[in-house]
Amino acid sequence: MKRALATLAVGEPCRQRFAQYAAPTFRAYAKAHGLSLVVVDRLIDDSDLGRRRSPAWQKCLLFRHPRLRDCGQVLWLDADIAIHPAAPDIFADVPAGTLGAVEQFSSPTPAAYAAALEKTRRYLAAQGLNAPVDDTPQAFYRHYGFQGGPDAVVQTGVLVLTPEAHGPPMEAAYLETRRPDSRAMLFEMRPLSHHLLRSGPVRWLDPRYNTLWATALINHYPFLMDPAFQAAGRACPDLMARLKAACLRTVANDAHFLHFAGVGQDMPYLVPG
Repeated sequence: MKRALATLAVGEPCRQRFAQYAAPTFRAYAKAHGLSLVVVDRLIDDSDLGRRRSPAWQKCLLFRHPRLRDCGQVLWLDADIAIHPAAPDIFADVPAGTLGAVEQFSSPTPAAYAAALEKTRRYLAAQGLNAPVDDTPQAFYRHYGFQGGPDAVVQTGVLVLTPEAHGPPMEAAYLETRRPDSRAMLFEMRPLSHHLLRSGPVRWLDPRYNTLWATALINHYPFLMDPAFQAAGRACPDLMARLKAACLRTVANDAHFLHFAGVGQDMPYLVPG
């Protein structure tokens, strides 16, 4: 069966960050597991709709790409992911026609995710910012305008997909416009998760296949986000960089895929241990 690893790197800042910090790990993983590597570097939909929303929505149109149409399965990874050198074959436990993904509300555990959600809410409130109160999967979908929804949420940065099974629901998700595109809405994630979970069977993956640095950061290393600590650290930036690198390396060593969703600026600190 022909398989591929696909990602999207649109815009010069994203292309540069991907090329420097993620692409070497993508190439190594593709080679190790016999995958074609497809990097989409321009909008698949260059219409007004495509241009006015985050490029993240373009993953919904993945199977319009000519190199992916004849694949049996495709691994989608967001471009802000670094892959561990020893990461196992993600396809091993995902049959064709079944969605493979990490469940957002259970990653790395339900308790750890709930704690991170509450700490993030308090952190944003201290800065005068608000976010939807997504304490349950049902609330998560309701905030996008769905009256009902599945009892789980797909973290859409890592997806194992089959074109015939998942192309149509992904296209349907792309057409959703119930809420304006925004970071608070998590861009494409709410409608894409909703449509994918409605489309057929799912195999929930080990959370290490989509380890969120933001979750680990706020749960275990919140001092790195503290404004007073950051201000003090500006006097010794090299020490601060080494400290952040050490924290990141600790998390990366336990991850298969380390995802920098929302904190891509931290990717340069991920240096080999």
